[in-house]
Amino acid sequence: MSFIGRKIRLHSLLFSDFPLGLIVPLDHGLTLGPIDGIETTERLSRWIGSKNISAVIGHKGLIERLIDRDMLHPATGIVVQLNGMPGIAPDPDKKIIVSNIVAALRLGADAVSVQVNFSKDNYGHNLSLLGRVVDEAHAYGMPVLTMAYDKEELSNDDERIVRINHIIRIVSELGSDAIKLAPPKAISDIPIILAKHCQDIQVYFAGGELCTEDRLCEMTSTLVAHGAYGLCIGRNVFQHPQPEELLVSIVNLMKSIKIPLRVSRQKYPEGRALK
Repeated sequence: MSFIGRKIRLHSLLFSDFPLGLIVPLDHGLTLGPIDGIETTERLSRWIGSKNISAVIGHKGLIERLIDRDMLHPATGIVVQLNGMPGIAPDPDKKIIVSNIVAALRLGADAVSVQVNFSKDNYGHNLSLLGRVVDEAHAYGMPVLTMAYDKEELSNDDERIVRINHIIRIVSELGSDAIKLAPPKAISDIPIILAKHCQDIQVYFAGGELCTEDRLCEMTSTLVAHGAYGLCIGRNVFQHPQPEELLVSIVNLMKSIKIPLRVSRQKYPEGRALK
């Protein structure tokens, strides 16, 4: 029965009227401190309640404040980040567990997330952490979104794609329900990546470093058309001069693109909302 609960909760990452998601991660504070756009919780208040956000990701303290102050839209899914490590730490890529499934459930979370940065010497740590979190989360009927990043600097494009594909497969093999990936250097790499994985795991792409709206829209069009479940973008939203306008623009673009049958509403019972 826990599988049924997980399947229902997983829908909360998506919009209720079409099967794609625009997730806004707000977990940057633990890693980077009070950076521009998230200096205070109040700074988020002018846009975080937008209906054009399908879900938010955050550490338990921020999520609790957003809920307590009624800042989120009622339909917005809640994802609690379970691990982290400050960027000022000696080994910032070795993320450790800082919360648990029970704490996430008490906050009313729809899913939990973990971040695994693959560097030269932390593979064992990452696999152990991810395997343990997935087992515990699934026992409670809670889906897991894994933020996976390759920290190896490679100049060879073919080798880089091979490593990305391997990392996605690792995350999928360990049972994660969804994965967030860094945007590839070339947008043309998106269909190549999705062709191997989007039948087995929900794939979302991050916005990455600040980029132009044109590039963001080009990336959105490509990833949706080739089977990704949507975007998971933070800085490109909360550091934008007009976050709500950007959210509206992206959602309208997503709605205009023909979605592959795999994520079509035909997959869901007629008349049943996804949330």
